[in-house]
Amino acid sequence: MEVTRIMKNLKVLIFISCLVVLYCGQALGNDCTSFSNRLDSVYGFKPSKLTSAEKTAKSAKLDEVWKAVRDDVKTLKPCLLLEIDKRKDDGFFRFNASNLLFDLEQSDDVKRIMIGTHAGVDLNDINPRYWVPYMTRFGFEGFDTSSAAENWLKYPAIQYYLPQHGTLPMTSFKGALCLYGSMDEKYALASSVKLTASTDPIQKFSGYFFLTELATDEADTFLREVEKKGLPPEVASMVTMYLKSPRSIEPRLGQPKTSKSEFLVALNQLASGNPMKFIELTSAVSDGEKDMVRVLTKEDIPLLRKVRRYYSSLATPHSTQWHKTFTDIINTIRMDLNSIK
Repeated sequence: MEVTRIMKNLKVLIFISCLVVLYCGQALGNDCTSFSNRLDSVYGFKPSKLTSAEKTAKSAKLDEVWKAVRDDVKTLKPCLLLEIDKRKDDGFFRFNASNLLFDLEQSDDVKRIMIGTHAGVDLNDINPRYWVPYMTRFGFEGFDTSSAAENWLKYPAIQYYLPQHGTLPMTSFKGALCLYGSMDEKYALASSVKLTASTDPIQKFSGYFFLTELATDEADTFLREVEKKGLPPEVASMVTMYLKSPRSIEPRLGQPKTSKSEFLVALNQLASGNPMKFIELTSAVSDGEKDMVRVLTKEDIPLLRKVRRYYSSLATPHSTQWHKTFTDIINTIRMDLNSIK
């Protein structure tokens, strides 16, 4: 009798559970349908086509959507994910929605979603001041951001300013170098090689330029083997000049002013996001790169690459100069250029 009673109770529990699952599924479906209808009434526009007044009105509507999701994250976050996947043709929505998603959850999966939406958005519709730092940050963290970087190259006229840097502009070129410079070299290599096959002259030149800036054996091998015939003169000239006489740093004669151990401590801290020790060294010795190529060796190149990626990830107008300096340091060490005997 006891077994029979337990079985009856179990059947009742299973029946109730099924009803709960069915109800909850319908409730979620209803919530997502309502949310989707709301998105239909708000999105489906291109900000670059709106007047200033229309942008202000739309911005208020977008704020309402963001607030609704924040107020009921448990219910609406799954709906938001569904809509990002569904609305393939609304690049601005997908971009905007992925930023909201990141505001709620900074997981690796969300970062990958953001890279995809940033790669698909019309950059005329967004503020590049906020677009670039996300992508350079994710690149430095080890994600493949090449699809977003390739999207950036489609807009060669972009220029913007950062308040802390006054009238010094972030140009399309500087943004591109930060995007490619912040990526792991293997991703930057694959994307650069891809660009060299482009029929677009700007993208083709960019591909070869990034290869000359990578400072890797793989990039050098590609450049040596590439067929120079048929290349635009400026591309062929750039590649030939790089292969024959890459930029380098002239080592300091005499006693180095900074020791290897001091550099390694400062560079490791810098690569971890703490620049204070390195700032102290550069303040004390303004041409410390002359010592760096004297005391550092090929075994230190991975650290130098990481530091170079770090500076690129900052995405400031000064990042490109730091990128150039560390590229020259890396090339000097790995090619044994200007060695002191």
